[in-house]
Amino acid sequence: MNPLQRYTSEADSLTRQTQTPQTRARLQFLLAAIKTVKEFSEVRSTDEKSAQAEFRDYLVGAPLETRTVLTESNTGQLVPASFYNTLLTGLAQYTELMSRDNVSLIESDKALPLKLPEIDLSTISSAIVAQGVDAPPVANPTIASATLKGFSYRCNPLASSFELEQDSFESITDIFTQAFSVGLARGIGADLVNGAGAGTAPQGLLTAAANSGVTSTVSGVWSGVDLAAVYASLNRAYRVSPKCAWVMHDSTYQQILALKDSSGRPLLDIRDDQEKLFGKKVLISPDMPTGPSAKSIIFGDLSQFFVRVVKSGVMVRRNVEAPGYAETGAALYTAYLMVDSALNTAGGGVKPVVYATAHV
Repeated sequence: MNPLQRYTSEADSLTRQTQTPQTRARLQFLLAAIKTVKEFSEVRSTDEKSAQAEFRDYLVGAPLETRTVLTESNTGQLVPASFYNTLLTGLAQYTELMSRDNVSLIESDKALPLKLPEIDLSTISSAIVAQGVDAPPVANPTIASATLKGFSYRCNPLASSFELEQDSFESITDIFTQAFSVGLARGIGADLVNGAGAGTAPQGLLTAAANSGVTSTVSGVWSGVDLAAVYASLNRAYRVSPKCAWVMHDSTYQQILALKDSSGRPLLDIRDDQEKLFGKKVLISPDMPTGPSAKSIIFGDLSQFFVRVVKSGVMVRRNVEAPGYAETGAALYTAYLMVDSALNTAGGGVKPVVYATAHV
């Protein structure tokens, strides 16, 4: 069974199953992979065809003069659009904070610093203007700006023999894409939650969030009352956003999954084919902390969380001279991706995201 048949078969099977965040994410990855395989054989444009042919030649070790290699410090091969889209879909499958559906994902062609306006939506208002009457002065909403750059992430190298490169191109790219997606997502996802910011790393969502003031009433246990207090602690201007969501570790999610209201109904319900808590989407992050005193729940408007991906910073590097590998006829492949993130904090105004802490 070739890769296209394998992807299609698994996708058909998943569509007949009960949909969960995990199965939906896997299905999205499979659909992107199917699209990539098809586009390698049915190319839509001359430019994309050239990029795909060049990328294939690079992966299978074509002579240097037949391809273009970057000349920056991280020399490597820029990936074609189809490979990039599949890689990004795989990242979002493992780290939901990389999904366009959940955050404000900004895809830039260049790595130049990008400034984004920040506005505090919790105080902005309006009033009737009466003729002949001077409007009294009002407090203007806080306006500031955030700067997004690009931190380069490098995935652990993958080794492949020269013979396997030549004989199994489709399966090699399949393995590479999935491995690069998971490897990059583990490093990037950790910083999207806990990154220090301040020019040293992406600003993590938990790092930038405000304290909701809510702590679980029982050690290690969350109740419906606790969750309702977290929900109410967020300003309504952010609470009504379509991208307002909960973020938590899977172990916290499993605990909340068992909670029921006074009528015996689960607090978590399924709406629009998504699991929701108080009507808001639940995102699972393996990088959220757990345990006593941990900031284990995030709630907020994730449209105010900006994640930048620099397209020109996505590349694959092939090394045929790595000690210990070259002698055995193997090449090392390393993937790079440039990412940055920041939360709209509006210069100290009301923050659009809050966290809750587990009891000691």
